[in-house]
This record gives sequence, structure tokens and C-alpha cells, in this order.
Amino acid sequence: MTANVGPGRRCVTCGERYGSAVLRCPRDGTKTAAEPGNLAGDPHVGRLVAGQFRVERLLGVGAMARVYLAQQIGLDRPVALKILHRELLGDESATARIRREAMIGGRLRHPNLAEVLMLGSADATPDHPGGEPFIVLEHLDGMSLASALLASGGALGLVRSVHVALQICDALGEAHALGIVHRDLKPDNVMLVRRGADNDFVKVLDFGMARAGRDPDFATHDGAVLGTARYIAPEGAQGGRVGPEGDVYAIATLLFQCITGRTPFEGPSAVAILVQQVSAAPPDLRSIGAGRDAPRGLAELVAKNLAKDPLDRSANARVFGAELSTCMFGGRQDTSITTRLTGEP
Repeated sequence: MTANVGPGRRCVTCGERYGSAVLRCPRDGTKTAAEPGNLAGDPHVGRLVAGQFRVERLLGVGAMARVYLAQQIGLDRPVALKILHRELLGDESATARIRREAMIGGRLRHPNLAEVLMLGSADATPDHPGGEPFIVLEHLDGMSLASALLASGGALGLVRSVHVALQICDALGEAHALGIVHRDLKPDNVMLVRRGADNDFVKVLDFGMARAGRDPDFATHDGAVLGTARYIAPEGAQGGRVGPEGDVYAIATLLFQCITGRTPFEGPSAVAILVQQVSAAPPDLRSIGAGRDAPRGLAELVAKNLAKDPLDRSANARVFGAELSTCMFGGRQDTSITTRLTGEP
């Protein structure tokens, strides 16, 4: 990867950063876009968007969009406002992706999926030309799984890891039942929020790279590599079709990482990791860090779902979740994750 000196460019598909001279991502061929410059003079903070969303502050900046905390006037509730970067307004793939995220999100209803409330376009004002598509999502007051891993020193421990993985299986199981494949599951796309006594209630985000059934509007060109290198299934790393089994592979990778503190495949570059995804055998979960304390059945289930051939994995996230639950809890039906894993109330 070319080192960045000052403002660079970023692939709108995989999020990889490059120097300012790289116009196409060498990994997947997608056009790169200039990264936003100085955020001090943010064009949206303080604006009233679509006549009802008062933008209060910036929450984060991604490859495609800025995400803001906004207040919905009239309903007096906080929402998250995801607005496409102005620099990408003329990029058809970027605008299609944010609209796809809204359309697919609007079809999904599940407690562990972030709710999409609205799709719109920013209005023009005297000091801003407007036109950027935006999505309104439920506001989630918590932290990403990526931040939780960092705060925990890289690993969550067995109890939390299984708890998080089961909820991801539930969420993507709902998507798979509707013919929707996420295709970009990673720690940044999983939020942990508080619900009642549960501090690790999962919300899965960002269906911008999702595939919905055989709809040609959601198809990709043969040979396109979509996803993030450390979590992409071997078939995706080779530019092949990614079905529900590809999401299962990503969930198994996340579970491996949450328990051990690292993903199955690491490397100095995305290309090096992709080569391993295709050709290297994954390490045994019980050979690394806290994974040494994992039950043998769990290690075997994770290994099964890191198989190179998608036909050797669980058919979808719902099946994986059922197998994980049976592996860890047997026939016990307690609702408390701690009770089920430790036997203690």
C-alpha cells in the first residue's frame, strides 16, 4: 500500500487508503476518491437537513460518508445521519451503495439490526450546494466491536465472545432468510449497546455492500473482490460469488478474533492476507492465547466454518447459531449467557 503523506485517496469499496496518485484500487479495481480534508469547517454541523434533522456533531468519518448525531425536530429524538461525502457525489458506485444500504436496511426488521428510518437528499442552502444522498438511522449509544476489542486488550473472553457471536448469527440469520447477504461483516460494522442489564447487545450495521437475491441491481462484476481482507471468505477473495456461507465465514473469523485476540490470517498487506485466505490452513483456535481454554467442540465448529469450500460450512447464519448454541449450552434454555456458560446465576 502506498504511504499517505497529507490528504490521500481511499477505495470506496474496501476502504483501503492510498497515496494521492493512486486513482484505482490495485486490490479490486474500484476508483478511489479523495479523502475529506480538514474537518474543522464541517459543512453539515448546525444545518437543518430535509427540514427536520438538526445536525449537532460529527460522530465519525468513513470511506464513503460522514456520520452525524442529529436531532429530529418534532419527534424530539436523536438519530444518526449518514451523509455521502461531497467528493463522491458524481461517483455512481458510491451513490448506488448508500442507496442500496437504505433499501436493504428498510426491508430488515430485527432487534440486532440497526433500523433504517429514511433515505433522502441534502437540500441546497446559500452556503452549500446540497444534493448528497443521506440515510437516517436509529442512534446507537455504544461502541463498535472494534473499539471494544481495543479496550479489552484485543480479546473479549469466551463468555462475551459467544454472546456477541450468537446475536450476530441471529441478525444475519434474518437477512439470509430474506435472501440478503451482508458481504462486509467486520468489527467496525458491529455495535455494542446497552439494553437493560446487557452491556453487549449487538447491532449489525452497513448493508451497503450487501447482495439481495439475484436482483441484477445488486450484482457485481465477475472478479470483483468485495469485503475486508481479514474477514473475507476464500470465494470472495477470488472474486467469486459470495452467498450466506461467506457471512458464516466472517462470523467464524470474528468469533476466532474475539476469543484469541487476532484473526486467523494476518499479514503486512491486504494482498498477503488474501493469498492466505485462499491457500493457507487456519490455525487451531486452541493453539492461540485464551483460545487454549475453549471447548474442543467450539474449536471444531469454528474450524468447520473457516473451511475453504463454502459447502463444508454451515449453510447460513441461523444454522451456525443453532450449532453454536448446541455446542456451548446443550439443551439448556436459560436466557442468561453467564448462567449458560458458567453455571452460575
